[in-house]
Amino acid sequence: MPAGFSALKEGSPVRIGEFAERNGVSAKMLRHYDEIGLLKPAAIDPATGYRFYTPEQSHVLNWILILKSLDFSLGEIRELLGGPLEARDIIRRLVRKRIEISSALNVQIQKKIAIDRLIALIEKEGFDVNKTIDLKQIGMADVHDIKKNMPNMEMFLDAACGIVAECPDEKPYAVFRFDISHFKRVNDDYGFDAGDRVIVACYRIVETNVSERFPHAAVGRAHGDEFIVFVQADKPAVQEAARAIVDDVKRFDFSAAGCPRPVGCCIGGLVSFVRDRTDVRNMIEASIEVIERAKRDGPNSVLIEVVGA
Repeated sequence: MPAGFSALKEGSPVRIGEFAERNGVSAKMLRHYDEIGLLKPAAIDPATGYRFYTPEQSHVLNWILILKSLDFSLGEIRELLGGPLEARDIIRRLVRKRIEISSALNVQIQKKIAIDRLIALIEKEGFDVNKTIDLKQIGMADVHDIKKNMPNMEMFLDAACGIVAECPDEKPYAVFRFDISHFKRVNDDYGFDAGDRVIVACYRIVETNVSERFPHAAVGRAHGDEFIVFVQADKPAVQEAARAIVDDVKRFDFSAAGCPRPVGCCIGGLVSFVRDRTDVRNMIEASIEVIERAKRDGPNSVLIEVVGA
């Protein structure tokens, strides 16, 4: 038995190759994890340099693989597995990762919507197996319609950072999101054209209320049926604006837009102090989680939270 194993009380140790094969990973990966201190071997034979692992170490490796599959970096995984952590710290890290994934997912969903529109547009041009399509010949208005629905959160981020640069540091800022409740039913029941008109009507309601109340504001489209707003304001002012938006949506006659049923919405957002672009970006991403919590309360709900108070 290699030196160093006399003190081990776990299962019979095996060489790195066998341990890698049993766990469906490569020996190269295990050597890398050893080098960065993520998963050290149970012992190393001083004569040969062979690494040995115990079967019980598979449990740690499984955690590494799980967290890696959830897009945690190896440095983050090392911190999470490095020792006992406060439960709320682990939850905070998981929530932050969920926000990152949700943000990326929103962009992918919007890309899918753009592809669906492009397919519908080509089919409208009279596509069949014997006809060629020159994308450059498709009407400018139709192409613009696809482009305007593309998400551009970087432009919104630039506008929000511009507000921070212009306004006093001692005042709080807010990010809130507006989401149309059960919007898919509108498209399913009345068609995409009616859905587009409903989106435009809601956008105008949001924009009107925001411009009337806040001298410094940016309004953008997060994706699909969701809008996002950045303003310099405290929680009472944001709540008042949010309730006014919800009430205006409830009163609006959407039948003129081709949707005879009432339309509901949800608003969720955060109020905090920010210093730089990173703070603004973090607020924008964190607001995804708040709008999801607001949706759980049903249509016409408002949830505005204060962070860092």
